[in-house]
Amino acid sequence: MTCFSRPRYLLLASVIGMGVSVGDMAKAIPPVLQPEQSDVASLPPMGDHSVLVATGEQSFTLYDGDKGRILGTLPAEMVDNIAIAPDRKDIYVAVTMWSRGDHGTREDFLRDYDAHTLDLTHEIELPPRGLAVFKQQNLELSQDGHWAFVFDMSPATGVTVVDLHEHKAARTVDIPGCALIFPWAHDGFSTICGDGSLTNVALAGNNVNVTHSKPFFDANRDPVFEQSQVDRKTGKALFISYTGQVYPVTLGATPVMGKTWSLQAAAGQSAAGTGQQEQAWRPGGDQPFAWHEADNRLYVLMHVGGYWTHKQEGTEVWVYDVTTQHLLQRIDLPSPAKGITVSPDTANPQIYAMLASKKMAILSATTGQAEKTVEAKASGISIVPQP
Repeated sequence: MTCFSRPRYLLLASVIGMGVSVGDMAKAIPPVLQPEQSDVASLPPMGDHSVLVATGEQSFTLYDGDKGRILGTLPAEMVDNIAIAPDRKDIYVAVTMWSRGDHGTREDFLRDYDAHTLDLTHEIELPPRGLAVFKQQNLELSQDGHWAFVFDMSPATGVTVVDLHEHKAARTVDIPGCALIFPWAHDGFSTICGDGSLTNVALAGNNVNVTHSKPFFDANRDPVFEQSQVDRKTGKALFISYTGQVYPVTLGATPVMGKTWSLQAAAGQSAAGTGQQEQAWRPGGDQPFAWHEADNRLYVLMHVGGYWTHKQEGTEVWVYDVTTQHLLQRIDLPSPAKGITVSPDTANPQIYAMLASKKMAILSATTGQAEKTVEAKASGISIVPQP
């Protein structure tokens, strides 16, 4: 015969009298907390659908374009610039900071992050560099990943050549009256000059050969976009003007100018002019162009407006065959976009559109259909790693 002691019997009777079951009592007992196991996650290798976005939240954010989720972040300010190594194993950020926040001693350096762990591996000191928000053409890499080219302004303009193998600045090349960087081959780059010409820099060991082209566009009447496109492997470039004129150039020590064509004429329309009241479809935005080099297609953000509306968001993406210079497709965007880029693959290329609403729309570059929208707080600039 089993007996309960009086205290236990009274407790059980009281619980039953209150309408509380023994099971409820067990549930009310807090679980034993297990100690946390700390670890450090690593990222998978960067793929064709990895997209790096300047969010405007003091960071660059790496997204998985297929799943629309964040993979990781890197610290950055509005004046920093970023580039991804051709083998996708490193991410470089050109940084400027002051010892007392907004004043004091200035420091400029190039940070090298491991793309697999996002660990900071090296910091390379630089001379004062040009400061102009997230502009890809202020920091570029050679196609073989050996050199980084950093646009300087101190106050004269120049380009610092950084040896990424030795982790040090190798030399600075003066480019008076010129700006920005358009790399070609393994050891050369061109810059745009105020008279509509190019200054071209070829590096060969300790030797530097600087040449100058003739003007090929009217910089006063119809300047070209700073965000014009270049294929680093071939040195072929597409300089695109505010009105929509396309100037094909094969970059090198002696650039070869191709035949100029019009974005509007390629779409069966009249070429846009320079009249303030002349309404026409025009390119515009913070990053209006993306060149899908694998199939030689140019993607352009287009809007309706007069001349000098080259910063206006685009409502459509126009897709051109660069070889035949014909419009292939017009893609409606879910809302106006400030910038676009395209993944480099051919199987299922994606368009990443930085919307004015600070979201990122991901669309099929083949069909133009919207696949998903990501809460990216995007500032309008994005970078896709080169294949």
